[in-house]
Amino acid sequence: KNILWKSDIGGRSAPIILDGRVYLNCRTHHDVTDPVEKINAREQVVCWDAKTGELLWKDEFNVFQTDIPSPRVGWASMAGDSETGNVFVHSVSGLFRCYSPEGKVLWETSLAEDYGKISGYGGRTQTPIVDENRVIVSFLQLNWGKTAAPPPKQAYYAFDKKTGKLLWTAAPGGAPLDTNYSVPIVTVIDGTRMLIAGNADGGCYAMNARTGETLWGFQMSKRGLNTSPVADGKYVYISHGEDNIDTVDFGRVQCIDGSLRGDITKTGSVWRVDGVKAGYTSLLVKDGILYVVADTGRMYAYDSKDGKELWTYNLGTVGKGSPVWADGKLYVMEVNGNIHILKPSREKCEELSHVQLLARVDKGMDEIYASPAIADGRIYFVTRDRTICIGDKSREPSSDPIPPLAEEKPMQDKIASIQLVPYEVAVTQGEKIDYEILAYDANGRFIKKVDGKLTPGPGMEAVKVDGMTVTTPSDLKAPAAGTVSVKVGDATSEARIRVFPPLPWKFEAKGLKGKQVPPAWVNGFLKLQPTEVDGTTAFKSSPGKGRPSASIWMGPSNMKELAPNGYTVQADVYFKEQKR
Repeated sequence: KNILWKSDIGGRSAPIILDGRVYLNCRTHHDVTDPVEKINAREQVVCWDAKTGELLWKDEFNVFQTDIPSPRVGWASMAGDSETGNVFVHSVSGLFRCYSPEGKVLWETSLAEDYGKISGYGGRTQTPIVDENRVIVSFLQLNWGKTAAPPPKQAYYAFDKKTGKLLWTAAPGGAPLDTNYSVPIVTVIDGTRMLIAGNADGGCYAMNARTGETLWGFQMSKRGLNTSPVADGKYVYISHGEDNIDTVDFGRVQCIDGSLRGDITKTGSVWRVDGVKAGYTSLLVKDGILYVVADTGRMYAYDSKDGKELWTYNLGTVGKGSPVWADGKLYVMEVNGNIHILKPSREKCEELSHVQLLARVDKGMDEIYASPAIADGRIYFVTRDRTICIGDKSREPSSDPIPPLAEEKPMQDKIASIQLVPYEVAVTQGEKIDYEILAYDANGRFIKKVDGKLTPGPGMEAVKVDGMTVTTPSDLKAPAAGTVSVKVGDATSEARIRVFPPLPWKFEAKGLKGKQVPPAWVNGFLKLQPTEVDGTTAFKSSPGKGRPSASIWMGPSNMKELAPNGYTVQADVYFKEQKR
């Protein structure tokens, strides 16, 4: 009933709707009973006409350098930009792409090869978000230079949404215990535009949305946080389903005062409810009620001001997709094919509709991991086996405008911080890099572009500086890496550069000491260590018996441009027999 169109393409991520089109990130093979599906499945972006369901285009790409299980390919939802109409995808392999509405790839970067993204087994991949001129994506990483040393950290990378130029990075947390998939939110609290997210170290952090500066942190769990926070005024709500740092209970629903600064673990709690394992779905706050779907499939309603429990409602047995509010109703999915439409109040929750979907290609129920998407009077559901659009054919669809964020503090003239942009590049030898210096006030509001004197740092001593342009050396024998910096008043900033000469390259451990690796290697620190072997220095593999292998990136992601006819890797290898 009321099905406007459907497709046999399904997935795990939520669809997005932008300018009359539906976009979905998913895997290519959808028959879960097919034994070759696990071998042949690729990842793809699919675009339909939102009104008719006509397939407009799709783009398939390989899955590589990850041990994510095949059914979890296509984990992260896409993000859309209402200004340009472009959309963004973060693949399980770390491809980060910007598409035009027609499906043309406008720019892309390989987060693993270029920035050291770490892919975990579970499939957890962060959904990007768009804020003003930035598209921001998060991942665990070990890179090079200052970001090379373990432990890895969860980093937030802000790219220019139109060009792909890297603007800034931030890593507010500590050592992670998990990969995670908490999607950041952007809100204004106490006049400051904040980026707030759950972190892989078990904390919730707020950063300045324009500069990446850490504003506050609130530690909650011994494991990573997967749920996305929600905000209402100065209050931030988030939950988890793991160990608490200060009690023996598993799980917590937490309200945080987001107007504070610094480490607010002991001072920022407004209220909390322990023992509710809500580690998958994001929370929803509306009209003074906080809705929480627990891992067990039970939904809780709390007074958002004091945490008083108002009621509970049984959705099923496993809660994964987040609840969505539209037209005075709650739309909530449950993994075992259950779709609920509910009418909540402070006193109770009334069921308006409940449907359970059967599997299309297998026995049992169709699985639902995604949240529904609602736009222009239509509701879009993605299940494992299908995508469905429902609505009323007799009604002209419409949507309310997106409410604006709270007002920010007025811009100040005094420069408090600067950004040297692009923050990190990988270039060929002799290439020119044009820089800009962006100045911000103490609240993170952009003031203007300014001039400054660029200073070559360690590893980049041989570059030539002409105003705001850096020319890399043209006589390198091996890849190099280093920094340039700038100072404007009391504010400083630096940018990172890797330079690659034409092939052939030769890497030697001779001359390296301690834990050093060649400077341009990504994710190489401690993976291979200079070691004396029979009178010479060699790189010794550090994982050891029973430890997982590691990926080390010795060149840029566009190696095919350096070697259009391909290249060969040759290495001298020494093995030593180990007896049991």
